[in-house]
Amino acid sequence: MRLAVEGEPIICHPISDLWEFIENNLVIVPTGANLTTIKYSWLKEKFRELPPDASLVEVLRYTRAYLLFLISVTIFADPSVATVPTRYLQFFEYIKEAGRYAWGAAALTFLYRSLGGKFNFFIAISIII
Repeated sequence: MRLAVEGEPIICHPISDLWEFIENNLVIVPTGANLTTIKYSWLKEKFRELPPDASLVEVLRYTRAYLLFLISVTIFADPSVATVPTRYLQFFEYIKEAGRYAWGAAALTFLYRSLGGKFNFFIAISIII
């Protein structure tokens, strides 16, 4: 997988109305009180197979759902949960622009944060050398 280290920074912006945001991007909204995350099982159930006669709008919707799932299990993987933060969906509102982000830099940042800041750069260098 080739992830750009240079590009636009990945910054999550506040979403004032999660229901409307999800509806605008995926058309269907998960049931339940907590819309800050979307369950993998819900994504799989609703977007597992693209209808054969899908319109361009449907293709874009399914693509957004797939990319949302994909980044949550690869770039921003957290094996302790089976959900993806809804805020990540904002990076795929305009799919053509998704490639301009510095996904590699975001992945490295996420990895470092996941390690809890316990990773010592100098130890890593001595191991590599």
